[in-house]
Formats: sequence, C-alpha cells, structure tokens
Amino acid sequence: MKNKKHLFHFIVSESMNNNVIDFLLKEFKINTFSKLFETMFRLVNKKIPKMKRIIGNHCSEYAVIDNTDDKRLDKYLRISETDYLQIKRWHSLYNEFGMASTVRDIILFFYNGVAQYGLEGFLEIVSKKLKIDKLKNDFLGKMTQLLNVTNRKQLLYSLLIENYPKYVYST
Repeated sequence: MKNKKHLFHFIVSESMNNNVIDFLLKEFKINTFSKLFETMFRLVNKKIPKMKRIIGNHCSEYAVIDNTDDKRLDKYLRISETDYLQIKRWHSLYNEFGMASTVRDIILFFYNGVAQYGLEGFLEIVSKKLKIDKLKNDFLGKMTQLLNVTNRKQLLYSLLIENYPKYVYST
C-alpha cells in the first residue's frame, strides 16, 4: 500500500510554472514534474521540519502564491503515499494554511539554490547535514516581530541559500 501514488493538485503562478519549474526540469534533466519533485523531496525531507521548527507556528496564514503575477495555473503532481502523509503531517504540526505552500516552498528553495550555486554545487551542499542552531541564531538575529509568516519563510530560506556552506557540516 505504501507504493500507492496520490494525485496532488495545487496552484502556481504562470511565471513560476514557466520560469521556475521549467528551469528546474532542464537543470535536473528530468522530463516529468512528479519525478523532479520526488528527487527534490528526497534531498530535503529531513531538513524541512528543522527549518519549519525555526519559524514555529505558521498561524495558518494564507500563503501568497505570487505578488507580481496574478495568472494562476493548476498543477498536478503524483507523489507516493508516504511523501503525501509527510507533507500532510507538516501541514498539521506547523499550522500551515495549506499543503500546497510546502510544495511551493520546496520548489522555490531548489530554484534559488540552483540559481545561486549551480546544480552540482547545490546538490553537494544540500546533501550535507545542517547546523540548525547556527541557522536559528542568525535567523532570530535578523527577524523582527513585525514579519508575517510568509516573510519569515522568505527570510529563512534566503538566509540559508545565501550562506549555505556556512550552515553545513563539512565531511
């Protein structure tokens, strides 16, 4: 039963679909979005809960899809039952507005990382263990009380992407 695939529906902006997802498909040299997401998920599924714990309660705020592009597209993804249940668990644990926001976060995390370090460079550093305490201290030093959850996520992910080598254990 664990091999059962769920058809997961979510919304993306047209620019995210054309720029971000297409870029990742070309960089990873993968022809299906479901396979791309499965690959990305395998690389970060142990890190995502640690990053979400830094932010804490997400207050079930609506996740902004795209401030600059108001055209929305339906996107479908086939994911394994275990991956689906993991995302559902995070949605519940961290009080997020929707499971789709986690999926979009993972996609944007990889897009920003690959754009900054290149595919090989980013895959090398994303596979290493995170120094989560150092990341948390730096994040809390930059965060203000006035930031909403979406801005906190963007701050955390951009801080991590910009300084990724600083936050991993060298092997």
